[in-house]
Amino acid sequence: MKRRLSLDTGQIVIRGGKKEGMMVEDRLSSLPDELIHKILFCYDMKFAVQTCLLSSRWKLVWTSLPCLNFSSRQFHRLDKFAKFVTHVLSQRNHQIEVSTVKLRFHAGVNQDFVRKIAEYAFSHNVQQLTVFGPSSCRHVYPSCLFSSQSLKHFTFTCISYTRLLITTEAPLDFPSLTTLNLCNIILSGDVFSKCLNLKNLTLEDFYVKDMEVCDIITPQLSNLKIIDGRCSKSINVIAPQLQNLTVINCSIGYLNAPPILSSFCYTFQLWPCRLVQFSNDRFHSLNKVTIYLSKSKDYPTVLYKEEDARMIINMLQHIHSVKYLTLDADTIECISSFPDLLSQHSSPFSNLICLTIDYSKKKDALIVTMSSEARNFFLENSPSATFTMKLPKTTFFNPMPTTSRRNTPVGIGGKAVGIDVVWIAAPISTTCRLHKLRQD
Repeated sequence: MKRRLSLDTGQIVIRGGKKEGMMVEDRLSSLPDELIHKILFCYDMKFAVQTCLLSSRWKLVWTSLPCLNFSSRQFHRLDKFAKFVTHVLSQRNHQIEVSTVKLRFHAGVNQDFVRKIAEYAFSHNVQQLTVFGPSSCRHVYPSCLFSSQSLKHFTFTCISYTRLLITTEAPLDFPSLTTLNLCNIILSGDVFSKCLNLKNLTLEDFYVKDMEVCDIITPQLSNLKIIDGRCSKSINVIAPQLQNLTVINCSIGYLNAPPILSSFCYTFQLWPCRLVQFSNDRFHSLNKVTIYLSKSKDYPTVLYKEEDARMIINMLQHIHSVKYLTLDADTIECISSFPDLLSQHSSPFSNLICLTIDYSKKKDALIVTMSSEARNFFLENSPSATFTMKLPKTTFFNPMPTTSRRNTPVGIGGKAVGIDVVWIAAPISTTCRLHKLRQD
């Protein structure tokens, strides 16, 4: 049984089978334009324009789309793609504002072509702009792409091995921008100071060029993510409103962040990256901290070094004010490997409400251990803290008494049971939460 859309009535005519010739209501065409626009935005603009052939109802739908999604994937040559985009921009309803533009290049980039799209979008008060494209000396983006009075959300991703260079000679000029995502770029100088209303900033796969200190000056910034960043010296975050900081696999000499942070999420590799060092003394009001040690795939079996544990302990001392602390099993294993080093430090945590050890991603061992020195380091000064262990969905932890005095479990109130315990994974449940351990 086949169905065919009638160009005259907008109804679906069934061909073949017992229901031959039956007219079925075209529900899609009866949808309001606002919903159809959202559906079409899931596809590229070429598909949206082709819908004009369906019926008279669809003839002009694409001309009023507020969201434009251009992709060169369907075009073999850039000039063909440029001609199509020019046709769309010239034929659309100019009374309709442009709220969102997605521009994806899969090969070359023409500067005049990009300028035409940017100027059209900005003249129609575009709110959100996403650009995916190559970057090299042959693919230069016009400066107008990085300057707009109306833009609120901007994502720029270089999809080639050559990063886009953003310098102080051509800083980003987005006074209304609230969210900025930059991927595969080079930073040189203060490039964010004209983004006065920026609240969310993500920098991914970037490095800092020819600078002792990279300043990120954003007076309204509240959320900062830096991922796979490289900076031989230091990054200075001047953001008095910053609340949430996420750092993932960055090789940075020093990171100077505001002391008023509320949330800090840190994922790092000891090899080949180095641990981020904080240039300020302490964070004063941390509510939640998550720290994960991500072993490199190239060095899965490398033994922990005392210097690794020393750096982790130093970082933990900076987050002494935290209330909810989550650590992965590898971090615990690293510092527990050097009990003498831990015994040299008193517990910095006096406000700790909950300590969580995340074992859910650890697949190379079944036994989780924590030295008594590590237990004291975390819980000695937080006698009412709760200990929680997150396990893989198919396991639970069974307490097994041992005669060894080396490994001791963590308990509420920093108390340990009279004999040492090793927690061993066994199939069934998902979470182990210890509310109280009685002292024998």
